[in-house]
Amino acid sequence: MKMQNRIFLCLLVTVALSCRLFAAEQIPAQQAKKIAEAAPAKARAVPTKPRRVLIWITPAHLMEKDPHKGYCIPYGTAAFETLGKKTGAFEPVVSGDLAMYLPENIRQFDAIVMNNSSGPWITPTDADMAKEAFKKYGTDKAAVEQVLRKSLVDYVAGGGGLMAIHYAIGANRHWPQFQQLLGATFTGHPWNEEVGITVEEPAHPLVAAFSGKDFRLADEIFQYGDPYDRGRVRVLLSLDPERTNMGVKWINRKDNDFALAWVKTYGKGRIFYTSFGHRTELYWNPELLKFYLDAVQFAGGDLQAPTAPRAARPVKRAPGPTPPEATAGKMRARSVPSPAEEQIRQIEAAAPDEAPAKPAKPRKVLVWGHTWTHQPNPYAEKALEIVGRKTGAFEATVSDDPRLLHG
Repeated sequence: MKMQNRIFLCLLVTVALSCRLFAAEQIPAQQAKKIAEAAPAKARAVPTKPRRVLIWITPAHLMEKDPHKGYCIPYGTAAFETLGKKTGAFEPVVSGDLAMYLPENIRQFDAIVMNNSSGPWITPTDADMAKEAFKKYGTDKAAVEQVLRKSLVDYVAGGGGLMAIHYAIGANRHWPQFQQLLGATFTGHPWNEEVGITVEEPAHPLVAAFSGKDFRLADEIFQYGDPYDRGRVRVLLSLDPERTNMGVKWINRKDNDFALAWVKTYGKGRIFYTSFGHRTELYWNPELLKFYLDAVQFAGGDLQAPTAPRAARPVKRAPGPTPPEATAGKMRARSVPSPAEEQIRQIEAAAPDEAPAKPAKPRKVLVWGHTWTHQPNPYAEKALEIVGRKTGAFEATVSDDPRLLHG
């Protein structure tokens, strides 16, 4: 037991030292201890050979403006180092040195974990170009960047593994192939609160940490745009609109398809991405740490998991107009008659042709009138719908869904 305690103490010291050396700030010792205690004692898969994993962080020249310096990055660094050292699943190498992506260096790694690394980090700096490692590729910065781009793409295509968390997907916006490699483009984060998470494929090896059950999680939740396509990635986790506040601002997807973790392949390579990784407390969440470790082992080649895209997706109803069949069922149960076609024509004829004032912008009006504890008035609902449409003053949404009342 004394020997185990000494090993554990050494691990905590190593984690704290690593954060000081490689991240923007050192994390507090008590937080490093939480991470070390929450990390699994062993990996799910036994490594078939010693594995070396690059924990890639934002390079120093971009770190000062990195939105995640000081919390996501140093905490992620501590977590991934702890996972590798405590379980023995891999040797973590933390770096923000772009030379790691040169062809002769990148091949030493079984996988790369992009730990919230952001900015145009694939572009070499003057300081990079002055290093001996870069000089043999010439003096033209643009040409050397092409070497680095090709090196990463060839590494993955040839069988290398790539894992990216949270804002790592927002890096290298000037390089479209980077977004294609990861599978999507970051388009915003409407949520920073607790949301419902759907485990889309409970039996998939990479979601074993959640025991096949849907769950709730508080984090900064992203949404994605092209090239995201369920025909190209296998979605593992997604936002559950039935158990999430869908009244937040800046939602721009109309299909309510908010994937939060997926896998894909590129050539012979394995790619894993998850949105999770903003809030610091996630890094001492035992389930999340198991989830991360499984993903590293998948990327490294030790944990086998299906990657073929699945077209099917869970059918979840987001807040909006109450489905007609649901409304009709409730109306029948309460013996409430719906407006007849002749009555609808009368309402249409009686409605004004134009509004007293021209709207300054398109307006939406929620017609939310009953909780089914009293007799609803379908005639008033229909009248408001018709008035808005006929005059062009507003678009009416008729619903009894209380989630639409959330701020």
